[in-house]
Amino acid sequence: MEKHITWLEDKEKKLEKKVLAEYSLDEIQKHLTYLITLTRIAGTEDELKAAKYIKNKLEEYNIDCEIYEFDAYISHPGKAELEILSPLQKSFPCLSNAFIASSSPMGIEAELMWVGKGTEEDYRGKEARGKIVLVKSGGGMSQVAAARIADEKGALAQVHINSGKQRAINFMQLRDTWGSPTPETLDRIPKTPAVNICNEDGQYLSELTQKDHVLARMKAEAWRGYRKIRFPVGTIKGMREPEKYVLLGAHYCSWYIGATDNAVANSLMLEMARIFSKHRKSLGKGIRFAWWAGHSQGSFAGSTWYADNFWDDIRDNAVAYLVMDGLGRAGASEFDPRNTEEIRNFCERIVKEMLGVEVKSKRPPRSGDQSYWGMGLPSATVEGIFPAGSQEGEKVWYSHTSEDTLDKVDMELISVPFKVNTVSTLRLCNNPVLPFEFVTVAGLFKKGLNDLQKGSQSILDLTSLLTQAEALEKKTEALNRGIKKVLLAYEKKGADKKLENKFKEINTCLMELSRILLPVLATKAGKYGQDPMGTKYKPIPVLQSLEKMASMDSESEEFKALRTSLLRERNKVSDALHAANQVLERTLNRI
Repeated sequence: MEKHITWLEDKEKKLEKKVLAEYSLDEIQKHLTYLITLTRIAGTEDELKAAKYIKNKLEEYNIDCEIYEFDAYISHPGKAELEILSPLQKSFPCLSNAFIASSSPMGIEAELMWVGKGTEEDYRGKEARGKIVLVKSGGGMSQVAAARIADEKGALAQVHINSGKQRAINFMQLRDTWGSPTPETLDRIPKTPAVNICNEDGQYLSELTQKDHVLARMKAEAWRGYRKIRFPVGTIKGMREPEKYVLLGAHYCSWYIGATDNAVANSLMLEMARIFSKHRKSLGKGIRFAWWAGHSQGSFAGSTWYADNFWDDIRDNAVAYLVMDGLGRAGASEFDPRNTEEIRNFCERIVKEMLGVEVKSKRPPRSGDQSYWGMGLPSATVEGIFPAGSQEGEKVWYSHTSEDTLDKVDMELISVPFKVNTVSTLRLCNNPVLPFEFVTVAGLFKKGLNDLQKGSQSILDLTSLLTQAEALEKKTEALNRGIKKVLLAYEKKGADKKLENKFKEINTCLMELSRILLPVLATKAGKYGQDPMGTKYKPIPVLQSLEKMASMDSESEEFKALRTSLLRERNKVSDALHAANQVLERTLNRI
């Protein structure tokens, strides 16, 4: 696959050098300086000001832009108080979380109980009903999961401890469903009040609760409901395939002024738009730039709304989705690539080529406006992370705090994601063959089905699925050989009508394979839904309940009902593998 993944003509290499040389930190600083004057909370006047600024800049660069406005289900945190009444009297600074249920004006008075990370295991032998639970989940998606478990255990309220060592407290949202709700998810919102406190205060309180009975009083407010939010989208059309495009996205809403989260990425995208506009005549496919709203205040509402409302266009024309988030953080010393499997080799090789470092990428838990996995759009995120070996609680995580200010930005680091994302975009636009490979995907299907079949063959026989997965692996290997052969012919004699038709056949095949296979490989909700925040599944998640059935009573109603459900999911997987093999067979015959 190396020839396929890294193939470039000399003119494309020259174009890349020319485009990279256009980078201007001064331009980025201009955007950044303006954006951090605004508190870009979804649904506010500052959000609209930022959207208009971005639109004006894109139009200045001769890029068509539209600001979309829609009703999103969002939340704005309000006032919060936390006070210890006994064995001593002491108040602690705290912040409400978004989407929580508000307490009464008088607050909640109850015992404060330590529950560690807030997992099911941490509640074993403890009675949380009628108490305020104290949780140190690690933040992010783990905090959302811990909040849901606390609700289920009957806690009256929750106090969450930030993981970073800074005194500044992180705003968070605790709703786990993705985008605006459906009838099935409308009531999946936090049922109790919850606040965040800093790590230092959390350590003090956890030690106090473990040696004494602690009585606490807590107040927390948050508004939640529908409000209009807006986000700008700009498009540069390609010269050879004007309808096809690479989608670049970054949320532009923030908590406070959000310098690293996410004004740096917003500014970098504007700079990339300026540069790509100057070289638009050299772009084979187009580029679409989207600044998402409702990221934290709306559980990725903007990118989800766009997926729902522009489904046909994205399905038929988007070739890949690159996300920019948390860039330019001072102290970040590593790259954290996160991507879907078929684009993984491409992403890792770009990082190695541009930065000279080997990286091992992964598919992360659901987060960060990755709203397109379900529809099978190849997706990648690259962001700076903290130094290797740093322990939880030792990090300084300024995102979502009042201290995420300009002094937390390392301006020199911004050029790193610029290089990686710019070259990735150029190659996705201009390589004659899309740089995706599905041998890895076929291998994951094979391994996943083999793992599930062990110990469960008597429950549900997956032999025919394994046969189809093995056929998929052989056909994807044959496709790779065919791609290499076509590219070698192109290198020898240049483009002609016959080769161009073969490129079109191959690229259509690669896009169809991603739409067919990825939703089944990595999602439970499937194409048309959205999995909850923070979920991370084993391959083929719709069949994972097979593992659970091994310990169930095979004569129980629950067992038989689950087997019926799994049989239908097995049929869904079979259809996907069958369709993929048909697409491959057709393509191999034509190239």
